[in-house]
Amino acid sequence: DLLREAEMLPEKVEGEAGQATTTLLVCPHVEEWVDFDQFYIFFSEQLDAGNALVEQFGMKVVAFHPNYSLYGLSVQVGDRVAVAGPDGTTVPGTVIAEDAGINPEDGEPLIEVRFDDGEEFLVRYSSIMGSMQEGDERPNDGSSDSANLVSRAPRPTLHLLRIEDLDRAGAAGVLGAGPAVEAVLERNAERAAEIGFEGMEDILERCG
Repeated sequence: DLLREAEMLPEKVEGEAGQATTTLLVCPHVEEWVDFDQFYIFFSEQLDAGNALVEQFGMKVVAFHPNYSLYGLSVQVGDRVAVAGPDGTTVPGTVIAEDAGINPEDGEPLIEVRFDDGEEFLVRYSSIMGSMQEGDERPNDGSSDSANLVSRAPRPTLHLLRIEDLDRAGAAGVLGAGPAVEAVLERNAERAAEIGFEGMEDILERCG
């Protein structure tokens, strides 16, 4: 479905009224995606954290979820973390370097983790599903942070955005022909903080 939607969006926008330039793919019937961890593992691994369609279609994919819980988590050397593993699993390990370089493919920061079997690997920050303390059954994901709240939606959703449009919006902000992208993101975060965790939960519940 995502590939089909990407193929339907025009490569060039001619300014015609009603011409679609972006797509929201709402996915309420993917049973596994009720769980945010499963949804985000698919997003980070199968969709390359939103970059899987960049080369072929010139598009980014942005993820939204009712329980979006990625940001608001900071890690330090010695922290116990849960890392997204294969087949929808999470693998516990210990951070041994919090600034282990940059992924050359997409510029994402890397963290070095020693897993419980003794193996050490560089992992993307987006692969860290949360921190863990002794006896924890699930990772603590910092879910009430405002950066998480702005990425929440009533259903698991994938948003297709054309990079050309993102670049145009950024240029308009620089030239004063439109709002600065950073200002929009900051305003969204401020509004999410005003609504708060309980307020956002209420909104999502009223959406059914």
